[in-house]
Amino acid sequence: MEKYEDNFESFLENFKNTVSKLGYKNSIQKDYILKILYFNDDHLSAEQIVAIAKTNYKVDMGIATVYRTVKFFEELNIVNSLDVGDGVKRYELNLSLHHDHMICTLCNKIIEFHDDVIEEQQKKVAKNSNFILKDHIMTIYGLCKDCQ
Repeated sequence: MEKYEDNFESFLENFKNTVSKLGYKNSIQKDYILKILYFNDDHLSAEQIVAIAKTNYKVDMGIATVYRTVKFFEELNIVNSLDVGDGVKRYELNLSLHHDHMICTLCNKIIEFHDDVIEEQQKKVAKNSNFILKDHIMTIYGLCKDCQ
């Protein structure tokens, strides 16, 4: 997905309207965190978000503000979190179609993937177990090509 500034402005306006309709207040920190996540293809930690805000936008925000904000975004289902196994949560916007992750256990590189066969197999397993599948998270751990 190409990310253009005007697309972000539309996304931000929709976010502000949704937050307002739900009775919550918006803040400039929320706007910047959304902008950082929107324009970054990496899965960012809270510390990385703080650093990017300071470096790229000259905005100081506390780490606690970032944690509260990404938790709020998760509750609204606009941000997904991912723990690669090192105890550090990383965040990405929930804008793209469903995807899963492969995580390198040496360098913590995160590789996104989608596989229709796997998706169908999960539905089949759930159906065969008389289970209603609502959502799933698949994370595969191993070694990336650079660490093999």
